Amino acid sequence: MKIEGLPSLEPVCARTGSGEHALGLAGLVAAVIVGIIGAWTIFITPGLLAVVAAQVPFTDQQLGYVAAWDINATAVTIGISTFLLPRWDWRFCVGSGLALIMIGNLATAFADGFGTVAAARAITGTGEGIAIGFAFAAFGRTENPDRAFSVYLVAGAVASSITLLYLPSLQTVFGTRPLFVANAGLALLAAIGLRWFPHGRMAEGDPRTTASVNKRLAIFSLVSVFFYFAAVSAMWSYAERIGQASGLSAEQIARGLALGTFAGMGGAALAGLTPRRFGRVWPLAVSGVVSVLSFRLLDGHLSATIFITAMVLLLFAWNYAQPLLSGVCSDADRGGRVVCAMGSVQTFGMGFGPAAAAATLGSGDYSIAIWGSCVVVAVSLVVVITGIRTPSNTKDAADSAGATPQQTGRTATNPAETSNL
Repeated sequence: MKIEGLPSLEPVCARTGSGEHALGLAGLVAAVIVGIIGAWTIFITPGLLAVVAAQVPFTDQQLGYVAAWDINATAVTIGISTFLLPRWDWRFCVGSGLALIMIGNLATAFADGFGTVAAARAITGTGEGIAIGFAFAAFGRTENPDRAFSVYLVAGAVASSITLLYLPSLQTVFGTRPLFVANAGLALLAAIGLRWFPHGRMAEGDPRTTASVNKRLAIFSLVSVFFYFAAVSAMWSYAERIGQASGLSAEQIARGLALGTFAGMGGAALAGLTPRRFGRVWPLAVSGVVSVLSFRLLDGHLSATIFITAMVLLLFAWNYAQPLLSGVCSDADRGGRVVCAMGSVQTFGMGFGPAAAAATLGSGDYSIAIWGSCVVVAVSLVVVITGIRTPSNTKDAADSAGATPQQTGRTATNPAETSNL
């Protein structure tokens, strides 16, 4: 029995002659869990850095570099995973990635200096990148990839919201070392689901392997994604430290981070519900305004209410923009190579952001980092909007939507590839 719009309960199977694959419900659940474990550092960056700082007394600059080592390692292995997808068995690769996550977290639990912590987080990030890359590829095997990515985003938002809310209490009760050991245990639990994860590899003759690339749109969109994620990540990574600088309690900060993450789920949902006739230009512009507003709220002395408001606006705008940006990348290449590369580029941006912000924190003042992030977000969105409004791209959008170029501002989209991390 099959319900329209939901994945089949049968195991992974190939559709004869189409080159596509359907992923069963059990496989989807396994892929969602693997994807969340892979993106866990990104989901809870502020809370993770607070735990690291409690274990080893680091400066704000050192914490930024620790985050960069982890996230940049993730970015590298997402990129490598793109080349492994058609050649290597997916279960073997994901199992190897989960093993690296376990090793990295256990190493972090017993690290006692900057060098050892950075190395441990780089090992963790290497495994996380493999998990993310192959989980995203598995989502593409579902009958409705958009819905699969939505399930992933919602599940990740719920899990990270709960974690950020209770992390300070757990740290008080158990200390820091058991929390990293618990992270290693989560990777082990995810490995149990590997029996339902697809074996993978691209089918021969799949038309996605020969699709052409709109190089101009690809360059504009990937450059925009890099700087957009760098700016947002800089603020997200230091959110906890900014709150502490204003004298907020751990509970108040945790509440703000959790509510912000929950609001991000609403942003992703709203992006999926935004009518196609609105195009992408104005929604991206609005998200940019909201992002800048959230950054400005973090400048100066913060009350608990202002901090919570800033986090809600930041995560809402970020998650609203992500599906739109991935849709632009999908338009650049119907074969999915650009949107796959986006996963690596955005992760590099998220690693670059905290490191760049760290370089401005010598005086302990966050104003330079905040103003810089505002400028970078604005410029990044101007870049992608310029790419979208290129005449050839706008014409394609009009042809696809049956509207004039003035009515759309959205490039032709493959609905199966418009979702993101």
